[in-house]
Amino acid sequence: MVATADIRVVLTDLDDSFLARDKSLPAENLAVLDLLAERGITFVPCTGRPVAGVPEVLMQHPATRYAVGSNGGVVIDARSREVLHRSVMSIEVVVAVYEQVRDLNVTFDVFVPGHVLAERARYDAMDTFGIDEANLTTIRSLREPSDVPMPERLVGYDGAEKVTLYWGDEASRDAAAKALARFPEIGVTTSHPRNFEFMAAGTSKGSALRWICEDLGCDPACAVAFGDSANDVPMLAAAGDGVAVGNAGPDVKAAADHVCDTCDNAGPGRYLRQLLA
Repeated sequence: MVATADIRVVLTDLDDSFLARDKSLPAENLAVLDLLAERGITFVPCTGRPVAGVPEVLMQHPATRYAVGSNGGVVIDARSREVLHRSVMSIEVVVAVYEQVRDLNVTFDVFVPGHVLAERARYDAMDTFGIDEANLTTIRSLREPSDVPMPERLVGYDGAEKVTLYWGDEASRDAAAKALARFPEIGVTTSHPRNFEFMAAGTSKGSALRWICEDLGCDPACAVAFGDSANDVPMLAAAGDGVAVGNAGPDVKAAADHVCDTCDNAGPGRYLRQLLA
């Protein structure tokens, strides 16, 4: 555990970590941000969502200095909303992956600056993918469906921060996994039992943590991080204190330094309150 006097920055995943499973923000989690602000500790939402999907109450809190979106694909200044750091895949690579999976029963949601592009037929098909209602509602709210095929829609963009594939059946899952493995230019992870996510190779929430610590002028050992899924593991590993929430999977808990209460019981807020007491 990081000594209280050494803590400089707290980073946390949102869905099923700092947010409850119904996507609400537990009062204890919000309240602990006041304590972070009082102690001069920087707070960073670090999510697989686009940065536009970070709740505004977190973006506007005095403790929040940065926000990380797209699993580390972008870091912004929470106050000015200026992009400070980007790590992107070329559009050529994204289109090449698309051509490998286009006939599978999967989504292909491309995170570009300010937008998450989706094909309407794939967007509509998510109803049949077995995704729980809270997640399905959030996923759909952050995407912009269109009838234009994805390769045409990507013309003019200089790169993509992330691509998410939700899969509707196990055969599509297995075929997509094999297709993604053919591309050394990308790094593949997951944040949900029914998805794959890929970014530029070497890009992760862990790389974003290291970039932020360098910008703050502190060692990553001075960071506390919270998460629940595979896409959070690089961040937990990079932090001085990587904390899995109680509802995290066994592999995530095994990779963490500590385990706190569940997201529904405000695990991160309670852990930080005790840590800073």
